[in-house]
Amino acid sequence: MPASATLESLAPPPAARRPRRTQAERVAESDRRMLEAAMRLIATRGYSQTTLEAIGVEAGYSRGLVQHRFGNKDRLLDELIKKIAADHRERLLVRLRGLSGLDALFCEIDCYLESMDTPRDSSRAFFMLMHESLGPAPHIRPTFAAISARWHRALARQFENGQRAGQIRDDIDPEREAQLLIATARGLRTQSML
Repeated sequence: MPASATLESLAPPPAARRPRRTQAERVAESDRRMLEAAMRLIATRGYSQTTLEAIGVEAGYSRGLVQHRFGNKDRLLDELIKKIAADHRERLLVRLRGLSGLDALFCEIDCYLESMDTPRDSSRAFFMLMHESLGPAPHIRPTFAAISARWHRALARQFENGQRAGQIRDDIDPEREAQLLIATARGLRTQSML
């Protein structure tokens, strides 16, 4: 290297430098990585065997950052459940666009049972946590209850739409049919995981 070379001349030209990320971007990235790490660990280990320390290490951070950002494991799990449900709903809404009644119900079933034999980590984590909300993690049960209630209302509306369109018999009770459909779909997913 010539003696006249300076550190400045060795640096990449300004156009090639990546702009510094903002604090908000770094926080969003670390939150995303921690939630993804929690999802992977819960999908394989379950709630009881997943610690904040393990989540931090899996995400490439410290336990302290996980605790600082989410407070405790319960809050992190609540965020994780909401994220998994929101991501699923977002994918579903794209596929539901323009559908109503029976077509929408078939789409809901197809989306819910999709990849049943080779579920994503998000799906395995969701079901693991749903089952554990009945046992060692009762504090997350209200989150699952809210998700179930929202899904029940959406399905019941589609049964009603199908009745108005003449696709579904009028003597069918939309509320009960929605309950049965949810129970069947969840039962199938649970059986496939077992």
